Amino acid sequence: MVRIKGIVKTAERVKNQLQHGIDPQEVDSLKAFVLNSLHTIEQICTEAKTTPDSLTTRSRKAYYYLKSIDWHNLPLTERSKEEPTSTSVSTPPPTLRIKNIVKQQKNIQQQIGQLKPDRIDSQLESIGQALTDCIREIDRICQQNQLTPAALTTPSRKAYAWMKFLTDRDNLKLHIQTTQRIKTLAHRAIKAQKSNISEIQVTITNYNGLYKYKHNRQGTIELQLSEGFIQAEDKILEAIINTAIQGNNPQDKQLIRHFSSTEAYSDIILELDLIADLDAETPQGNYYDLEALFHLINQEYFAGEMAKPRLTWNKTLTHRKLGHYEPLRDRVVMSRTLDSDRVPQIVVELVLYHELLHKHHGAKLLNGKRMVHTPEFRRSERQFQHYQEAQQWLERSLALAM
Repeated sequence: MVRIKGIVKTAERVKNQLQHGIDPQEVDSLKAFVLNSLHTIEQICTEAKTTPDSLTTRSRKAYYYLKSIDWHNLPLTERSKEEPTSTSVSTPPPTLRIKNIVKQQKNIQQQIGQLKPDRIDSQLESIGQALTDCIREIDRICQQNQLTPAALTTPSRKAYAWMKFLTDRDNLKLHIQTTQRIKTLAHRAIKAQKSNISEIQVTITNYNGLYKYKHNRQGTIELQLSEGFIQAEDKILEAIINTAIQGNNPQDKQLIRHFSSTEAYSDIILELDLIADLDAETPQGNYYDLEALFHLINQEYFAGEMAKPRLTWNKTLTHRKLGHYEPLRDRVVMSRTLDSDRVPQIVVELVLYHELLHKHHGAKLLNGKRMVHTPEFRRSERQFQHYQEAQQWLERSLALAM
């Protein structure tokens, strides 16, 4: 029997809030808090190789209470119902300050930076556990304050997203392998160029830019790269190393810029951005209901056997990136540009089906690369009944938008 602290207390707090009525302006934050709590419970159960049905009786009842909340039929406060929306003043989102999140991130980065090539496998578990422990503690504090990690200050939110991303074993392994590759390539470059640089210290992190570097008086270079480069080929990493040693040159700059526009790079950046984003989850759009479409697709292509992921529309995505599957939160995010009567339903279904295939097939590490669009994936994608018609509509739409 699994015991998870705080579930009953969370359910009682939510129940009390709903019994007294809720201001419409607080619905999104409450929904985000409840959904994040449910996800944390489910993730802990998954790690324990069990289900919420194995919780203690009170915790199990509390879990299913939270799960059963009808977000389309909440008891709103009468005063708020009568207030005209045109005169309502939006309040800034709450900010939650938790000490030492960035410090914990730096400690883990230091551990990764000091890893020896022959000790990676033995240290992988301990680093992964340290990341998981940090994330659980942050989630616990957020739940105590009825907030989500989206309420963290910007540096803490970015550190949280980075650590959460690396709690996935494949992501952590790829991150460490790329760090080691850069170190090896840097050593070769320094030796080949007969540089007076003694060492390049490498950090890969949740960085807004592409990369930055600093020459120290001790003859070392501090090089910081965006996490998006963990799937880069050696020639891209060599271009960054050459830039750090010798300065900019057009050829290296072009190589780096080109890679930063690829899906391999943008998918990682998008996943980091969405881990602690500010939008509440909203499967019901203005025109399309993602839950209804999921059930249609699940019956048609997965024999009704796929467990429903979290589904939401989001403004972060654009016409260039219409959907994204987040394995860490088992969530499909769809671009609001699709939520329109001008977009045929088969197009929305194809994009949703594509993202569900990512959940179904998962990612594979092959020669240091995270492969998601495998031949098997593409064969499954073409089984969509209206594949050609929907794909042609998307191609025409993208051409017009460019």
